[in-house]
Parts: sequence; structure tokens; C-alpha cells
Amino acid sequence: MIMSTVEMRGKVHQIIGEVDPAPLEAIHAMLETYQKRREDDPVVGGELDGTPITASTLEQQADDAIEQVARGEYITLEELEKES
Repeated sequence: MIMSTVEMRGKVHQIIGEVDPAPLEAIHAMLETYQKRREDDPVVGGELDGTPITASTLEQQADDAIEQVARGEYITLEELEKES
């Protein structure tokens, strides 16, 4: 059975309410780390398939594109129009 997000949140809250302190500390640390990463490298867009793009990924893609242009690896508008 596949749970909805709402069902998962409810189940997680139930489990957390019953879990011993040691695993609770591990869960807390994991969630804090996840949240910190999202703050440090936020999602700023998405691919056509829905895959999120983080700020660092977008920056790398932009740097790669600039390097390609500097190497002459591009086509002009006129060339693109001819291909169409």
C-alpha cells in the first residue's frame, strides 16, 4: 500500500511519539541536516521531468554554458533558423 504524504506525516508523528531517545536523537540530527542543506542550497527551479534544480546546480550549469560559448561551441540565430 502506498501512503499519501498526509498519511506518512501522521504515521511519522505517531512513531516519533513512541520511539526511545537514542533513535529520536538520530532522527532529529538527520532532519536538521536535511533542513540545513535545503537552506544552504535551495531549490530554484526544475527540469521538465520535475527534478528539482538547486542553486549550486544552476550556477554550475551557467558556468558550463559560459565556458562552451567561450570555446565557440554554440550556434547563431541564423544557423538555428536554417535548421528549422
